[in-house]
Amino acid sequence: MKLPHQEPLIFAREILSLTSTDAKVLCRFEEIPSLATFIEASAQSSAAFFQDGDHKLGFLANAKNVEWITKTQNSECIICLHLNLTFETMSNYNFRVCSKDEQIDICSGEFTVSIQ
Repeated sequence: MKLPHQEPLIFAREILSLTSTDAKVLCRFEEIPSLATFIEASAQSSAAFFQDGDHKLGFLANAKNVEWITKTQNSECIICLHLNLTFETMSNYNFRVCSKDEQIDICSGEFTVSIQ
């Protein structure tokens, strides 16, 4: 994935599937992730939608309706994104973080990213 982040702040590792409105991204953490870490990993995962063309920078503009469902001790998870809306430089997504086998939901919510 094309991300400007460096270790240890890069969480999004591999695009597992991608359509025009949905993506699944494998994320890996060096420590047990917090809710804030999952939000950042979800925002990083939105880069899956911008892999072609010029390198772009994205900034997390907001997060809302974030819900912690189940705490986890796992260092890997899957982030499932759904692109709700794109308007000019802003994109809004729903996200769901789940276990690597996609059987356990960890957290969910919504965020907006500004792309430059």
